[in-house]
Amino acid sequence: MKILPGTDPSIVNDALYAVLPVMLTIACYSVYWFIAVSGKLRESISGIFNSGRAAIVQVTVKRVAGFLLMGVVPVAVCLLVFDDYSLADAGLWFNPDKTWFTVISLVLLSLVIIPVIAHNARKPEILALYPEIRASRWTGSLLLVEIVTWALYLFGYEVLFRGVLLFGLAKPLGPVAATAVNVILYSAAHIPKGKGETLGAIPFGMVLCVLTLVSGTIWIAFIAHLVNAVTLTFTAIKYNPGMSYAHRGK
Repeated sequence: MKILPGTDPSIVNDALYAVLPVMLTIACYSVYWFIAVSGKLRESISGIFNSGRAAIVQVTVKRVAGFLLMGVVPVAVCLLVFDDYSLADAGLWFNPDKTWFTVISLVLLSLVIIPVIAHNARKPEILALYPEIRASRWTGSLLLVEIVTWALYLFGYEVLFRGVLLFGLAKPLGPVAATAVNVILYSAAHIPKGKGETLGAIPFGMVLCVLTLVSGTIWIAFIAHLVNAVTLTFTAIKYNPGMSYAHRGK
């Protein structure tokens, strides 16, 4: 390792591999959350842009911050701390041996996710939260912003939770303990969004952890999470009485 010279590397590495992923997950997600709910940031953005544009900028800034804080910072820290750490250790690689497993897993997950989310997205408590950009008229460009920023945010999210945390803990603790810790923290991250999402994160998180460990990459978790978010967005827009899609020529 690159710090604490003179200490037995194996002992320090074992300790850090067990502690650092948890510390990074709590710290990076906490900083992101404080930015996401910051009233001062919201006021600053509202003072620069009109109300419609401010809502878009607010969500964009929040999601880009999530990408940087959860997707870039923790991996950079691990690369600096551990001599033998690589992007593959965070699940950021292509595993050719698991190509068909990945494709089949995503197809099966999508067959479950899309109808379940499409049904749940009609509920008033869901419509009150999603889509996060509270625009009344959804143009093609706005939908593109919504999908791209969701992709950035969820990529960072999965790098942190399934990449740094899950793979990081699986090495010193084993897959079962790593999955247990991951699901606890993953579910806890959903507490501000209500009881439904918090409880729903438990089985969803367990499934994603198992598929991630088997595939050796984060891509199943990332794409499944993105399918979830995109389905939620389109369904929520459709059933929200104050929102509609803008059609060409209108």
